[in-house]
Amino acid sequence: MSQLVNRKVVLKSHPQGALKESDFEIVNDEVGEVSAGSVLVRVDVLSIDAFIRTTLDGGGFHTSAQLGGVVPALGVGTVVESADPGFAVGDTVTGPFCSQSYALLPSVMLRKLDTSIAPATAFLGALGMATGLTSYTGIVYVGKAKAGDTVVISGAAGAVGSLAGQVARLSGASTVIGIAGGKHKVDFLVNELGYTAAIDYRNENVEKRLAELAPNGVNLFFDNVGGVVLDAVLMNIAEEARVVLCGAVSQYENMADVRGPKNYLKLAERHATMAGFAVFHFAEHYERAEKQLTQWLASGQLIMREHIEQGIDRFPAALNILQNGGHHGKLLVRVAQTA
Repeated sequence: MSQLVNRKVVLKSHPQGALKESDFEIVNDEVGEVSAGSVLVRVDVLSIDAFIRTTLDGGGFHTSAQLGGVVPALGVGTVVESADPGFAVGDTVTGPFCSQSYALLPSVMLRKLDTSIAPATAFLGALGMATGLTSYTGIVYVGKAKAGDTVVISGAAGAVGSLAGQVARLSGASTVIGIAGGKHKVDFLVNELGYTAAIDYRNENVEKRLAELAPNGVNLFFDNVGGVVLDAVLMNIAEEARVVLCGAVSQYENMADVRGPKNYLKLAERHATMAGFAVFHFAEHYERAEKQLTQWLASGQLIMREHIEQGIDRFPAALNILQNGGHHGKLLVRVAQTA
């Protein structure tokens, strides 16, 4: 396989505020030799997830991307060479491939996929750890959604948010309200995903509109945004509400000065709770969660729209699309291969 060329996206500089494409560089590299216990994968599709942004500043919760190093990303791909009997050429696999066209990894880092139950990209979206499993975990295990709940989702038109609202509805919530930016996203949430209602934070007063839509208060809030949106919802929580912190995209461009909620005293006033989570703390629930998500997906009860950018060179631009909310559903990059 020495003739293969690996096209990579590497971090050229730590972003200062908003991401710039000049923070990245596209380079060609050689593909390494496949040694015992390793597998060479042609990367077919990469997942564009919010956690990637938190790795680019040189610190933070997730492992940091190194200057000159390939940018982290999850993906699905095809085995092209294997030195492990558990993986054969042609197998479809998923793993932490990073932003490159070929990934040479120890086999223990890979999972073989059964594409008869769902397309490969579903294992990055509706069935993926950073999307489907995160949504399910936050709503079911952390938020403890139950029949009759009024549930609010911020960042509701993104990958995690669009699934979280559907999981809440399928778990018995009587009212599911999404918060998103733009009329087209509001329409998407209500008309395609079955949300009860949606609020356009760019053109509506979130706090006031939420008071109208949920006069008895919000029982469960699944937050992907933080900042002023979190504060607006806190003003509308019901007694014994549960606030689940999944992400805070409004804060990711200034991780050195993250701002917490100013209205947090509503938690005490309303005997409510706020809990953060990371999906990898719930590994014992993965199998059950994936089984349920697969059933909903197969039956058509769960919808995952995909927004696909074409070519590894579009990876930096796709990160900007994610940060600026310029997509619906799951954002992916289909990787063009160079041989």
